[in-house]
Amino acid sequence: MVTRLYLVRHGQTTADKGCFVGSSDLPLSGHGLARLESVSNRLAQVKSWYCSPMIRCRQTLKALEKLGCAGGSVVEDERLREIDFGRWEMKTFAEIAARDTRVVDGWVEYHGFSFPEGESVADFVARVESILDDLQNSKQHRIAVITHGGVIRTMICLALGLSPRDYLLFDVAPASLTILDLYDQGAILKGLNL
Repeated sequence: MVTRLYLVRHGQTTADKGCFVGSSDLPLSGHGLARLESVSNRLAQVKSWYCSPMIRCRQTLKALEKLGCAGGSVVEDERLREIDFGRWEMKTFAEIAARDTRVVDGWVEYHGFSFPEGESVADFVARVESILDDLQNSKQHRIAVITHGGVIRTMICLALGLSPRDYLLFDVAPASLTILDLYDQGAILKGLNL
């Protein structure tokens, strides 16, 4: 039987454009939340909800509740948190490259990389894979997950059998919906940025 995942990326945060926001617990800016109206129509019948504990995801959940969906109990799961960029948090790529040129070069290898004073990519991928396995083996067959761009990109790669280092192939917009159908034999990406 197929398990359909409705992956909702949180809305736009108060961070400056282009900043790396992972473990920084920022609120939503309020911009772009109108986009959730079209997302809510697709989620109206979903009864099983998971959410990252980060404030931006919980605020997105509340916005969806006001639109008439996301009812019932919601499971907050730490594995749905965004990656911890460590000392790169709240900095732009230009700032990071100027300060940590040699470290940035190591990021290309991806799997063996750890963000300075932050999380290793291997640990991040392992926790995303763990929650993805749990969701696929759930008794629920329609599950909504409110989480972060990096988590959604990584879930797509893992579900489709791609290397997680290919995560940048998928541009996941704030306040958007991505749909994955999970089968025993693999997965199908049914929609991106809906």
